[in-house]
Amino acid sequence: MSYDLNFLYREPGQSWEDAIEALDEEEAGADAPLSPETSDAWGRIVAKAKEILGEVEESVTDESLELTHAPTGIQLSAFSNELTITVPYWHQGASTKTMVFVYALAEVVEAETGREGYDPQLDRPLMAQRS
Repeated sequence: MSYDLNFLYREPGQSWEDAIEALDEEEAGADAPLSPETSDAWGRIVAKAKEILGEVEESVTDESLELTHAPTGIQLSAFSNELTITVPYWHQGASTKTMVFVYALAEVVEAETGREGYDPQLDRPLMAQRS
């Protein structure tokens, strides 16, 4: 089990439910390449992640991008049109401080990609949690 934050594009006026459903439909189709916006933003995201988290491991392939912070278990993954931050519940470093890092990284992802963050555990957008 993990705590996940998802990042997706919403059309003006589109509900979260519809945006998530559209993403699920895209994922059910053929494997799609990484979105150009995510690929273009990745270097900036990694640089800012290092400012927030310190040392991170990075894995880059033609199909996916991944950033991992071993002390907290935080992972940022991008593949196809999906972009997600994940923290395992069982991770020893999981704490309030870890979640502060998660939300700081989430703000970077939103700013650099133009995607909106959504917390499926709380069933609400990240913006609502900051208000």
